[in-house]
Amino acid sequence: MPSTPELAVARAAAVTQDANFADSVFVSGLEGPTTMTFAPDGRLFVSEKNGSLRIVENGQLLPTPFLTLSVDNDNERGLMGVAFDPNFASNHYLYVYYTSIDGSIHNRVSRFTANGNVAVPGSELVLADLPTLDAANHNGGAVRFGLDGKLYVSVGENAVSSNSQSLNTPLGKLLRFNSDGSIPTDNPFYATATGLAKATWAMGLRNPFTFDVQPGTGTLFINDVGEGGWEEINRGQAGANYGWPMTEGYFTNRPGLTQPLFAYPHGTGTAAGNCIAGGAFYNPPIPAFPSAYVGQYFFADYTNNWISRIDPNSGAQSLFATAAAGPVDLDVGPDGALYYLSRGAGQVGRIAYTASLPPSIAQQPASTLVSVGNPATFTVSASGEPPLTYRWQRNGVDIPGATSPSYVLNAAQLADSGASFRVVVTNGLGSATSAAAVLTVTSNKPPVATIATPVAGATYTAATSMVFSGSASDAEDGALPPSAMTWSITFHHDTHTHPAMSETTGIASGSWPIPSIGESSASVWYRVRLTVRDSIGLTHTTYRDVLPVTVPLRVTSLPSGLQVLMDGRPFAAPHDTTGVVGVVRSVGVDSPQYANGRFWAFSSWSDGGAQLHTLTTPGSAATYTATFVETSGGSCYQIQSERSDKWLIVDVAGKVVAGSATQTGGQIFQLVPNGTRYKLKGSGDAFLAVVANQLAMSANFASGESFTQLPCGYGGRTRVGFQASLGSAPHWKETTPDGPIQSGDGGNGGACNPTDGGAWEGFYLEPVTCPGVSTGPVCGNGTVESGEQCDDGNTQSGDGCDATCHTETVSGAGCFRIQSERSDKWLTVDGTGKVAALSTTQTGGETFELVTSGANYKLKGASGAYLAVVANQLTLSAALNTAEPFTRYDCGVYGGRNRYGLASSTGTARNWKEVTLGAPIQSGNGGNVGICNPTDGGAWEGFYLEPATCPAAGR
Repeated sequence: MPSTPELAVARAAAVTQDANFADSVFVSGLEGPTTMTFAPDGRLFVSEKNGSLRIVENGQLLPTPFLTLSVDNDNERGLMGVAFDPNFASNHYLYVYYTSIDGSIHNRVSRFTANGNVAVPGSELVLADLPTLDAANHNGGAVRFGLDGKLYVSVGENAVSSNSQSLNTPLGKLLRFNSDGSIPTDNPFYATATGLAKATWAMGLRNPFTFDVQPGTGTLFINDVGEGGWEEINRGQAGANYGWPMTEGYFTNRPGLTQPLFAYPHGTGTAAGNCIAGGAFYNPPIPAFPSAYVGQYFFADYTNNWISRIDPNSGAQSLFATAAAGPVDLDVGPDGALYYLSRGAGQVGRIAYTASLPPSIAQQPASTLVSVGNPATFTVSASGEPPLTYRWQRNGVDIPGATSPSYVLNAAQLADSGASFRVVVTNGLGSATSAAAVLTVTSNKPPVATIATPVAGATYTAATSMVFSGSASDAEDGALPPSAMTWSITFHHDTHTHPAMSETTGIASGSWPIPSIGESSASVWYRVRLTVRDSIGLTHTTYRDVLPVTVPLRVTSLPSGLQVLMDGRPFAAPHDTTGVVGVVRSVGVDSPQYANGRFWAFSSWSDGGAQLHTLTTPGSAATYTATFVETSGGSCYQIQSERSDKWLIVDVAGKVVAGSATQTGGQIFQLVPNGTRYKLKGSGDAFLAVVANQLAMSANFASGESFTQLPCGYGGRTRVGFQASLGSAPHWKETTPDGPIQSGDGGNGGACNPTDGGAWEGFYLEPVTCPGVSTGPVCGNGTVESGEQCDDGNTQSGDGCDATCHTETVSGAGCFRIQSERSDKWLTVDGTGKVAALSTTQTGGETFELVTSGANYKLKGASGAYLAVVANQLTLSAALNTAEPFTRYDCGVYGGRNRYGLASSTGTARNWKEVTLGAPIQSGNGGNVGICNPTDGGAWEGFYLEPATCPAAGR
């Protein structure tokens, strides 16, 4: 069981990589701090998770909060962000982001008016109420003003990854508002998004907990907390899509997505991390750091306790400090120091450049109470030009060997009670003496905390309640009442933690609802902690870890090897993962998909769900299979340029130009639907991409550009424009006659106007037969017409055929002899009615008639009996109404012959397979590992269907 050490209130200083910098404690006593921001007048505002906005003035934490909000602070919810109006000095406005409980639990952006160190009562103006929350994590929560005077707000996807790519929700986005909460009409998605999503400035984010805007330049960097393997810094750009959940970290072949400026992998050490949670540009009004640091971007990792910096221009990155005690936010103070917020310690740290500075005491040693025989620790935090030396004194007398920032008195005795301890800090420029701390030693014993439930070894499943109970006893006070007990629950994920139930005092038992929506990882557990305090202030803490019940899950496709989506992230099927029982997950697929030279359209999920749907992790191992059918993938066209009246061709360099004076000389393009956009396929497996702002036939399906088709409407012909997702002028345009079609720096001046040289261009689409279709109309119109046959051979009218067409064989009328690819023998029926591959000659094989049954087939033998599955073996023993319906899959041409697989509707491995050569063909425990692979012993089998004359009628 991994464990995360708890951060003590008294902490060691961060270790800077340059000895001329020193860390000190700026302020302590914060409860669950989340973010911080300096006011224009130099006060530091710190938001606490519980809803309090605290002020640090002149180095002191003021006892009265600026405001206290009613929040839901479960898990990652609470008060999460604060920003000051650019005109704060005159209008006194500040803005906060918090989890409201008004009506429903949702995140809210509000404006308040300040009156000195408190908010004006009743001054809240709600600017935006975000959607009701499902999960308690991935809230985002940072707010900042840009140089354009607009309010930017980072919002997490609420653990529903599909939100990040949807323009129907503001979740998973960086939003942009006017200061009064209205939405600017020049936002990049204003015209295409709905509702509050019109505020979207950039999308494709997972959990952008922090971001910052560079003074002077307006450069915006977004810190996005990753999931599977990477943490990202994204350069803010209007209209950018950063790719979650399709990708995280660096990627290739992702047209339309924006690469991160910098990404670092998950792991241990200073080159890796697990939670990017703070960022600040170093551009104070008067820099106090050397010039090499000015303009640098500082960022921190919460779990690995380091702070690094990166040059926004060159991308050069270097480590700045380690042992920074759980930093969740960074800011640059008006004094030019770098401040970091230490969540677990409840402190603000201050890293200052100390060259030529005498020592100063930032954190004084604190008086302490200990029980006799226990150690007593005193700690000081100081800054100044290094090296600093420490000299601890007891009652004004130097303590031999006590020369560290902390002094520990081992096994304090009653005689030590009342002693005072202080430290003298010295460097080459002077010295400073701390205040004295008083030690109190008591003969009383610390109390004892005992957790009764959950019991040792307890486990949990999601959507249940964590029930806890315990007791407290003290040698002097006896049994302690519930008022002496404080409970908390922490959610652990890999090497970092999330708050679950905040500290709750005054109860001996209770329960906390375990959410079913949120973190999908199985590397999780809960820690239940009980702290008890006796009448004189001695404490004792104990905890109990509760592990999840997990099961293996597989998401796969039929045929295998297509792409599936697990929690919104793409994987090649089959994809294996582990789930916590009861957690809601999502599975899905994109459709159509292109693989092995063919298009595949989604047909169904094995659990009956929609193309993209959620599921609750079951109590036992499960497989979810997406079945696809082969499809034409779209219609085919030749494309004529309206500007030149020529037809598009592909030149010898692979560029698309308007080069043919006749339609027959034009390239045939297949428009393949890709969501609401299209990819264009040319000859073979070549797809259209945008290379150096020119259309080039140089991509595959995955890397091909997705174009938006824009109707232009003109003169009774299909006239459209095409728009790429990249470039400042992404519309197609024949900028130079006979030159490559431009996209990226094409036209933006108007829509489809042939007389306007600045306009983007209109093109005429002329339907043609797709390559490889010899006769009949273009497939995909939903009806099987004369001369057409779907890929599965089903010719039933109205069956929704949208597959690649080929000419149906008239002679043979659906009767076949079937040869096993694995053994090269022909299927026969033995004396017990079992079907086995036994005949070495085609003429000795059984003649089977494929009888349509909806979208499937039933197989009829020469005797008139139909095929069934009996004890997982193919048996010719049924009537038409009791026969097994089989699905037929096209496995492609092999050795010049058409090859198929067949699958029944029952069994865990429903595909036909000659498991044992010469034995009956299996279905129900046949093969499920691969598709029609004769060299793979685990794969289900391919069969050759050779047309045969049907037996005479009346048999």
